[in-house]
Amino acid sequence: MIDAIATVERNDLFASTPDDQESSRRYGFLRLHLPQPQTILPGQFAMLKKHGIYEPLLRRAMAFYRVENSADNTSVEFIYQILGRGTSALSTMQAGDEVDYLGALGNTYDIEAVRGKEALLVVGGVGSAAVFMLAEKLLQEKIAVRLFIGGASRGDLLGYDDFVELLGSKNIVSATVDGSAGERGFVTTPLQKYLTENLSPKIIYSCGPDAMLHAVAKVAEANHVPAQLSLEAPMACGIGICVGCAVAVKQDCAEGFVYKKVCTDGPIFWSKELKW
Repeated sequence: MIDAIATVERNDLFASTPDDQESSRRYGFLRLHLPQPQTILPGQFAMLKKHGIYEPLLRRAMAFYRVENSADNTSVEFIYQILGRGTSALSTMQAGDEVDYLGALGNTYDIEAVRGKEALLVVGGVGSAAVFMLAEKLLQEKIAVRLFIGGASRGDLLGYDDFVELLGSKNIVSATVDGSAGERGFVTTPLQKYLTENLSPKIIYSCGPDAMLHAVAKVAEANHVPAQLSLEAPMACGIGICVGCAVAVKQDCAEGFVYKKVCTDGPIFWSKELKW
C-alpha cells in the first residue's frame, strides 16, 4: 500500500444514453500515473480524492480496472459513476491534475479454487471494473472464462468492448433492463439458464449493485455453485478505522454472526459466508 500524489493522464466522461441526457447515468474513465511501481491484485481497490480540496473531505473507493507497470512507475485505470460530491469533483479533473491516492487495498479473488472448473464472471454497472484484471489472470492460467454482463441499458455495459477484445464475443452474454443490448431483463436470468443447461463444475465471481449480488448468491446456492462476491459498501477510510463498511458474516457464536470490514477483510467474500 502506498499513500501518494498521482497525476491524471486521462479523464474521459460519457453518459449511458447520450440522446437523453436527463435520464442517463454519467460515468468517467480515469487513468492515473503513479511515480513508483506497485503490485496490484485483481479485485483490489484504491481510495481517491482530488488533491487540494477539503469539501468533500474523504476519499472515494474505486476498484482497479486495468494496471500497467514499468520499472519505475505504474499507470492505473478506473471506471466510476458520477453520483455525488466526491465523484463530481473527480469528474472535473483534467490531464496533469493531481489526485490523493491510497492503494492498493483489500483482498483478492481465490483463483486456486477454480482450477479444473469454468469461471463465470457476473457483473453489473461499474462492478465490471472489479473483474477485468481477474479475467486477464484467469486466461493467463488457462482457465475457461465466461462473462455475464448486465445494466439498465446498452450504455451501462461498462468496459464491454474491452471484454470482447479479451474474451471474444462468443464468451460474453449481455442483458439490459430495456432490451437495448442482449437479452431483456436482469443478468441473473441468462446466468440461471446457463447453469441449468451446463452441469460441469463452475465457480462464480461477481461484482455489482447490492440487489444484483443478493440475486447472484441465491442463484449460486440453488445450483450448488460456489460464488465469490466483491461487495460495494460506504467507505470513509479504506483501512479499517471508521468501521463504516461493516457487513454481517456467519459464525458459530451466540448471535450466529460477527461483523467484518469490507475494506480490510474484503471486499471479496464467499457468498455462503454472508448473512444477508
